[in-house]
Amino acid sequence: MHSSSSDSKTFQHLCARSWPRRRALKLTVLFWSWIVAGWFLAFPPLLLAEWSATTEQRTSFTTDAFQFSTARRLRFNEDPSQPTVVPIDKPEDVIWEPSIKVQRLSINGWGKNEFIVKAHGYLFTNNPAFNHGEYRLQDRQWLSDKTAVLLRYRYVPNLFLGPNFERRTGTRSIQEERITSHTWRVEFERRLTNTTAMALVSRYGLRRFNDIFAERDTHFYAVGSHIRQEVGSWLAVILSYLYERGLADGRSEIQFMDDVSYYLHVVSLETECQVTEHLTVDLAYTYIRKTFTSNLVGDTHLGRMDHTHQGHAELRYWFTSSLMGTLSFQRTQRTSTNALRDFNDSIMSVGVSYRF
Repeated sequence: MHSSSSDSKTFQHLCARSWPRRRALKLTVLFWSWIVAGWFLAFPPLLLAEWSATTEQRTSFTTDAFQFSTARRLRFNEDPSQPTVVPIDKPEDVIWEPSIKVQRLSINGWGKNEFIVKAHGYLFTNNPAFNHGEYRLQDRQWLSDKTAVLLRYRYVPNLFLGPNFERRTGTRSIQEERITSHTWRVEFERRLTNTTAMALVSRYGLRRFNDIFAERDTHFYAVGSHIRQEVGSWLAVILSYLYERGLADGRSEIQFMDDVSYYLHVVSLETECQVTEHLTVDLAYTYIRKTFTSNLVGDTHLGRMDHTHQGHAELRYWFTSSLMGTLSFQRTQRTSTNALRDFNDSIMSVGVSYRF
């Protein structure tokens, strides 16, 4: 009888914990369903449509397989707050990155429309536990020659971060930490002059960890902007800023001492240079400051702040109007008030893409 009563209380406790998350997820799905349905109902039928597909194979070398996924997505237009694990071991690896993008350009009653579906794979040569995929839906609708609205949804399921110490059982055993991310992005784009364009950016996301790290489940929202200035016909400069706030379920669960809530500032400066008719050189610098807001005594996130610097350079060469080659180098370095969380990673990539 005692065992049965204990099991019943445990079950009720688990139901009470999971219900708010299930309800939040249902409300989120319902909200975005309304947004998507309203978006498509608002625009008249297509008057003209043109389809194309682009395939790409990129091969990358990284000096730290644990940091590759996070470092690759740190840029303003990607996912600069994706979490990471920093173990002592830092294995080098070669990653194969096949991808396919299907694009539809069309004209409807409002104007030009661009719809994109993309799937991107990451296959690690020596560390297959990190293999994962990324999937994206994007729609950009021009409301006039100078104004456009962009909607984007990004899905990264079951990404392996690495082994980590869990807090839920009280034994601090080492377990696999995995995460699934859903991210929605909205941009309102406006061309101010013939050489200047600006965009207001908002994004919202859900991060769901595997059950043993469930207190880290996080929802986040962000606001920001970027401005693009063209200098002649050969150079463009882009300045961007993003503020993000993340709130973790564990912020009120003092028994786990594991609150990953944070706020984040991202500043980036990019240049796009058209060297010749066929060659383009892109340079980018990104700075990120992430401050954890935990007030739980004994939490390793208490008082922690991370500073990240990243430089990125990419050469793109068009052999034909359909065939393009790329060569890029990226260096990421993070320092933290918790020295065990410092990391640096270098990524060298070469790729080729073909547009059908």
